[in-house]
Amino acid sequence: MRESLRAALARVRNPEYTGENRCVPCTTVNAALAAGASALVGKVSRRGGVAAFAGSLAVIGLRGYLVPGTPALTKRYLPAPILEYFDTHPLEEPDEEPTELTTETIEEYERQRERAVDPERFLLEVGAVEIRENDLGFTDDLADLIDDRLRTLPDDPIEPELVAELYGLEPGSVTVEDRSYPAVKIGRRIHTWPSTAALLADLATHRALEELTDRWAAVPQAQRIELLEALRSFRERCPDCGGPITLTEDTVDSCCQTYAVHALNCDGCGQPLLEFDPEDVDRGAGGGFQP
Repeated sequence: MRESLRAALARVRNPEYTGENRCVPCTTVNAALAAGASALVGKVSRRGGVAAFAGSLAVIGLRGYLVPGTPALTKRYLPAPILEYFDTHPLEEPDEEPTELTTETIEEYERQRERAVDPERFLLEVGAVEIRENDLGFTDDLADLIDDRLRTLPDDPIEPELVAELYGLEPGSVTVEDRSYPAVKIGRRIHTWPSTAALLADLATHRALEELTDRWAAVPQAQRIELLEALRSFRERCPDCGGPITLTEDTVDSCCQTYAVHALNCDGCGQPLLEFDPEDVDRGAGGGFQP
């Protein structure tokens, strides 16, 4: 009997809008509509209102929504701030658990803020980048160091010992996640790279900056990660296959919103080196400078 019930539920469940694919804005809107409709029924029959609400929640749980066409309606009529609050940007990876704001956490945030550097000024002062016409680029010294460090890295660098270098941690603090792209879990957070080439670039650049200047170790860890990500855009060749890097533009649809996504991709092996939201560049986000 229990197996028959499970089979029946499996037949009616819509995996496109349930489980990991469940849309929070759509679910919220439908639950509110269900509550309103059930309240009206409840004015006539209290028992009927309770039954209607329970049945509506069951449908939402199994199908993802109650009102047909909900995703399109939500995208069209729900205010953008609400969609942005609930919806996950395709370039963002949510934490496994929310970060607990303890006194120690707040104090660490404050220490990192106080030690933060001006990215462009720092990189110019240590000889990592130089001004070329109206742009910035690697200095020959740093470019040579990065190429040397790339030759010392394995083809598949997603190893706890290597990733731990980037975060100044012990290898035991890093757990490799089973994903189609490089991803690790550190504490409660998932850290990802769009490709093996991107991880190779970060590891090689980190080691090169360590050798170039002692000041690199004093930069707050979170800002070092942001700088390494931004410095991928300075590369003209793929760190994995050596192919040329080009900029591509695309749009990605979530359930309720459409996002513009730009990427620096290798023409040779097709790996994305850097994926970014063009609105972040317009706002000056992501490392604090524009290459």
